[in-house]
Amino acid sequence: MGWLSKISGKFMRNRISGTQLLDMMMKGVPLISFGKDLYNIPEVRTAINFIAEKVASVPFYHVRADNIGNITPVFDRFNYVLTVRANQYMSPQVFWTYVMTRVLLTNNCFIYPEWDAKGNLMALHPMPYMQYDYSQDETGRIVIIFRQNGTLPLYYDDVIHLQRFPTMRGGTDQQATGSYMQIINSMQNQAVKDAETNGRISAVLKTTQLLKETDMKKKLDEFKTLYMTAENATGFGVIGSDYDIQPLNIKATVLNTQLLGDITSAVYNYFGISSEVIHNTASEIQYEQFIDNGIKPWVYQIEEELTYKLFSEPEIARYNRIFGETVDLEISTLTAKTQFFKEMIYGTVLNRNEVRKRIGMTRGPAELDQFLRNKNFDVLNEQNGGAASEKGNGTEEQA
Repeated sequence: MGWLSKISGKFMRNRISGTQLLDMMMKGVPLISFGKDLYNIPEVRTAINFIAEKVASVPFYHVRADNIGNITPVFDRFNYVLTVRANQYMSPQVFWTYVMTRVLLTNNCFIYPEWDAKGNLMALHPMPYMQYDYSQDETGRIVIIFRQNGTLPLYYDDVIHLQRFPTMRGGTDQQATGSYMQIINSMQNQAVKDAETNGRISAVLKTTQLLKETDMKKKLDEFKTLYMTAENATGFGVIGSDYDIQPLNIKATVLNTQLLGDITSAVYNYFGISSEVIHNTASEIQYEQFIDNGIKPWVYQIEEELTYKLFSEPEIARYNRIFGETVDLEISTLTAKTQFFKEMIYGTVLNRNEVRKRIGMTRGPAELDQFLRNKNFDVLNEQNGGAASEKGNGTEEQA
């Protein structure tokens, strides 16, 4: 819980060596091994990857944020790990994509913060474990033991734990997608078999002569060889008067696309996303609801868990926290973003240089740091017959 706790005797951590850390990362269950049947279904992978990459697009910062709205970024090792390099193998985007993929697949994901001897955060490592147990040491502190790594128990306060469908002992160890997956797999497997065999009878070749079974097969093979080949580009064939072709009107579609679509939508909803968002047809309201209901809860959980596990109580009391910025995610289209920034400038919430920073432009002249004065927000001066006061937030006016 932060470097102050780390160097204090009361909450002394058991630091692990580089060899122990590498051994811990090599054990456990790889992502592709667990839930591979679930993750290999395209609809499931699409939903999980969409949400994981969206959460990974949220920038997380170390800030000091008081209770009256002042937020000051802190540029230290915490911020470096969160914004530049999560660990030696992963950038922050890749790290959070992996972490979110794992928690959506397994309902639990554990992260181990690596500290140096001075208590500086060096890296965040995703831990490849699913099965775990809790116990207590002689002082009453909670210890977590991973069954694949039972020789190295860790204090629960030293491990970041993200969970879905939480219970008293973490996220549930079962997914509720079994029947949906069976239906999708059965329908898709049948469609693949139909495409491979294409064995439906479309017509019957009839003969007026009584032929032996071997002769009938011979005549059929002869007909297919002559007329049912790629060389028969015209599609025409000739048969003798002793034969007749009787077409069969058998519907060739066995895949119930309506049912498959309904089940797919249910799977998307299970993971917190809609078909409209997946297929980029969502309205602005639908997209906002996706961010509010599907992304922000994960951001809040990450903020709370990292703040508690990375900082000590005295550090938290001095307003240290991990902050995730979701404002830019809430607007899906260029038109909506343009309107958003216009309103933020009009309402004196942002100045023009702050807007330039958000859209990736270089800083403009110093006068762009001034808030545009909007007379709709001026305080009326009763002594001046209701006229607006000349005092404003800036030197420019906006009609």
